Amino acid sequence: MNTGRERYRRAASTAVMNMVAQIVQMATGLISVPLALAYVGPERFGIWMTLSTALAFITFSDFGVGIGMQDRMSRHAGKGDYRGARNAFYSAFALVGIIVILVGMIACLALPRLELASLFSLRSAEGQADIGPTALATTAVITLGLLGGLVQRAFNAVQEGFWVAVLQVAARFFSLALLFVVVRFQLGLPALVFVVGGLASCVLLLAGIPLLLYRNKWLRLRRQEIFEAIDLESVKGLLSVGAMGLGASVAIYLVNNSIPVLISSKYGAEAVADFAVLMKLLAIPGMLLAYVLSPLWPAIAEANQKSDARWIRGAYRKCSTACFGVAIISSVVILLGAPFIIRHWTGAAEIVPSSHLVVASIVFMVLGFWNSAASIVLNGLSRFKGQASYGLLLAAGAVLAAAFIPGSFPKEYVVWAINIGFAFRCILMQFEINGSFAELSRRSATYLQRS
Repeated sequence: MNTGRERYRRAASTAVMNMVAQIVQMATGLISVPLALAYVGPERFGIWMTLSTALAFITFSDFGVGIGMQDRMSRHAGKGDYRGARNAFYSAFALVGIIVILVGMIACLALPRLELASLFSLRSAEGQADIGPTALATTAVITLGLLGGLVQRAFNAVQEGFWVAVLQVAARFFSLALLFVVVRFQLGLPALVFVVGGLASCVLLLAGIPLLLYRNKWLRLRRQEIFEAIDLESVKGLLSVGAMGLGASVAIYLVNNSIPVLISSKYGAEAVADFAVLMKLLAIPGMLLAYVLSPLWPAIAEANQKSDARWIRGAYRKCSTACFGVAIISSVVILLGAPFIIRHWTGAAEIVPSSHLVVASIVFMVLGFWNSAASIVLNGLSRFKGQASYGLLLAAGAVLAAAFIPGSFPKEYVVWAINIGFAFRCILMQFEINGSFAELSRRSATYLQRS
């Protein structure tokens, strides 16, 4: 079988199933949100939504171990070093297991001592009674998410992300069914939080791990071999790569999430509404594109280990073409239709954005597409250091520049300030890709000569 075609086949099947999983998530969300709101009421629903913001920190709270594991598993498996890939897998679980235990201990010790009811200004007896158990349930969801994230990255590393999406679809339906049980038997807000937020991770752990071991027999270990698989060399590799990957993730997180905070601080919270609604619209093509591109990361990592420069260049051309096509179509649709769509979607004419804000936001979206294509290639080539170093510097510089924009200027100037830093990031990433391709071509030529 053609190796290049097999890489594309696996990436395509994962991308399609990812989109199916997202559609199912959106559909079940449309049902679960009003059902949960009617059950717990506005105050306790607000508790849930506020605590749910803590779930965003799952991305960072494993200190990059998940990114490091995926990178090292992809690299080792790509060159047939299954022992190294297996050691990376078990070492990552050991490290994250320690983090989970520490987070659980801190939560159990600290949360009962905090005046959470006063912190959330809770008035009802139900809300005051639920806040403590709900905070603990949210902590459980976070810790399960850390472990479930490792399972997902392990599937991605061996180019079998398709199965993660299948399990997520099953988990969504199971979660919706259990939500009706929670409401029917009045099991309370903590149970609701766990069912909606933590069940997917439970499915990944309870069904995903056996499936992963079944499909990849080289991951199986006898009981006495487990501690041998957790070696110091793998731990060092996970932490070194993970630290760079974490830095890259923090850098793009700053770029993507700083604008609303800056606008709110300079112009007031009400000034964020039109930009926030517009960004929800702009996020749709970006989200779909991410599902298409993300399965190529492990495929590129595997091709890199085989010095298949031609395939990697071809994959990047396809990524760039897809991004360019989506950028053109999305930009035209949003430029011409955003006011109409937002007015009829929200029913609030006062949050229809100005044409200047629409243009600035479209540029931000297009830069996001460029960043997505470039980062997939650099991640696959294990090039995290640049994204972390210049990425953090440029993100911090752009945020700082935006913070000094006078309040008398229109708020789209804040978006343009972030856009400038974002553009420099993308340009530097492109230079890094070009240099990596030149190096890869030399390595590929040497590999062919030896063969």
